[in-house]
Amino acid sequence: MSFPHLRHGFLLGCLLALALGLGAQDLMVVVVRHAERQSLVDSNSLLSEAGLRRAKNLVPLLESFHPSALYASDLERTQQTLTPVAARLGLKLLIRPKGGSEALAAEILRNQRGKTVLVCWHHDLMAKLVRALGVKGPVPYLSFDSYDWLWIVHIPAKGEATLEERLQSTPAASPVSQGHQHFLRGAEPVVLGFFEQGQAAEFRVGEVDAAEGCR
Repeated sequence: MSFPHLRHGFLLGCLLALALGLGAQDLMVVVVRHAERQSLVDSNSLLSEAGLRRAKNLVPLLESFHPSALYASDLERTQQTLTPVAARLGLKLLIRPKGGSEALAAEILRNQRGKTVLVCWHHDLMAKLVRALGVKGPVPYLSFDSYDWLWIVHIPAKGEATLEERLQSTPAASPVSQGHQHFLRGAEPVVLGFFEQGQAAEFRVGEVDAAEGCR
């Protein structure tokens, strides 16, 4: 005796469980600002010589995350920043509109579960991007002349996304010292100090919900 409706229900249940299992995977998004630009006035400015050197020097660090996808904005300086590591990894850059931080985050959350992806973005939009990825706590403030940091968004299968900040000189396997967290006192930025490889550093942090800007 056959029970086609039972077999159909069992198969449907298996497919649903598989789909849920595939969806419930951790995701890591590494966000880096484009390297130094030639002009702060020209919104379409390309990288300067220093920026091109930084892009080349970033290859070992960015490669160490083993990203499976590389995203850049539609402004060429972000693409220039990732071109050396894209060549090393044999990956094609995925170009998305600069004004679409939230749309990019939604695409990554939808399509990149279980993977590590790398995004080169703009300093005044990085906060909007990580917020859209699910980060709810304080986000560091990056000034227009800040190029030495990268952000790592850890998005677990269950639970809230968290943001980690590292110096670009810090290897991927060596996280910034314990207790490196950002706090807010009201609406005022706070200056925090921490020790990274024996050297003191300080930075300004604050809530940043920047509008789609020009940097």
